[in-house]
Amino acid sequence: MYGLSEYLLVLEEVEKARLESKARKARRKREAPPSGSANLGTLTNNLPGGSDVSLAENEILIGPEEGAYLPELDIIHKVTAGASGGSLKIEEWGLPPAQMIPPHTHAREDECSFVLEGDLTCYVGGEVVIASRGSYVIKPRGVAHAFYNAGAETVRVMEILTPGEAFEGYFDEYEEIASRNMSAEEHRRARANLGARYGITWHNERVPEVEARFGIVS
Repeated sequence: MYGLSEYLLVLEEVEKARLESKARKARRKREAPPSGSANLGTLTNNLPGGSDVSLAENEILIGPEEGAYLPELDIIHKVTAGASGGSLKIEEWGLPPAQMIPPHTHAREDECSFVLEGDLTCYVGGEVVIASRGSYVIKPRGVAHAFYNAGAETVRVMEILTPGEAFEGYFDEYEEIASRNMSAEEHRRARANLGARYGITWHNERVPEVEARFGIVS
């Protein structure tokens, strides 16, 4: 949990990054469109089923330190759904030692986790695997999955969701829930209500089974 001074510092850095991004977008609007674009500031997809991307509204290059940071969840928005025309969304998140993300299912997105740092213990569709740095973990929509960090250091993960449009905004709303002072039961209810709007089901009844599979001793 962040103290007030640390939280204010994070907000200051987020606002600084937002203003820098806004300035880049303003400069881009004044530039000529790239070769092959049909409209000013638009990357046009020429294949069926693809998405056009507005350069005036979105980033094409996202630097290592860029992206809005959600301190309660330790999540960084790297590629928004809008930046990809809705086709995908990419987040980076951290999981501290001895912490678990409970079992849940996405109804609208397929997911792929790429482990940036550490070893991530994963439960996917009843199978448990340990994903080391550089590993990919596939989580199709409709398949229950959970995560656990059995190590001594924070695990860092890049999360790819496709399509991304329906999921946009979920973590921002969850950040607000996570920042509240509430009981565990109140948190579960708020999380379930949020999930219902985004096609996410939390499987509280499976938590004892998953904890046992992860080797978690209560």
